[in-house]
Amino acid sequence: MGARTDGATEAGPASRFTRTLWWFTFHTACATAAVALAYLAPAAPLSWWLRAPATLTACVLIPLAALLIPVLELRPVPWDRRKLAWQLAFPVLTGAVLGVTAGQAGHDDGLRERGRWTQAVIVEKREGKTDRCVLRDPAGREISPDLTQGDGCDGHVEKGDVLRVLHDPEGAADPATDEDTPSYGGFLVGTALAHVALGTWGSARMPRLNPGSRANPGNPARPGSGGRPARTGRRP
Repeated sequence: MGARTDGATEAGPASRFTRTLWWFTFHTACATAAVALAYLAPAAPLSWWLRAPATLTACVLIPLAALLIPVLELRPVPWDRRKLAWQLAFPVLTGAVLGVTAGQAGHDDGLRERGRWTQAVIVEKREGKTDRCVLRDPAGREISPDLTQGDGCDGHVEKGDVLRVLHDPEGAADPATDEDTPSYGGFLVGTALAHVALGTWGSARMPRLNPGSRANPGNPARPGSGGRPARTGRRP
């Protein structure tokens, strides 16, 4: 196939298949890493100084990589050929949902494995978008992390109330007043498949680079110029 003059090149079936397979592998690796990091942070659990970076990587950095790596590949492509980048917003969204859901599943499984029941008193209730209750056990030790709204810190409780709480001695999983938790397996599988499918579809549809377009990086196309190079000299 011939090379295009706008910095992209048309690929044959074999090249398109190789490109699609590469992006399928990349987005599968992203989904696997996001689930593993988000889940293991509270479920394993990871060391306290690794939990926040692991969660941040799973829920923010890996989804952003699904957008930035395909877009950065387009660096030499003229601006008018980058209009397909909008489709990469879908794997960013599904990647973030995947990380958050895997993290919640890890919290529930960690609490199920290591949780201990205790009587805890509410020493402070912090109201906001999500109410949080600061708890202490009968020995006066603070239970970490705080009890959140939806796990037992609801509108009917207040400072001084005593609750029966299932908490993680490691302080990695969120405490709860109810040990019955939903199953996230089906939702995780569906979201992971959607992430891989949408990411592969969006990335593979991005225009391929013409290797020869890197030979003249000093004369890039103007945004909105239809792929024509910017003029660098005066008229004679």
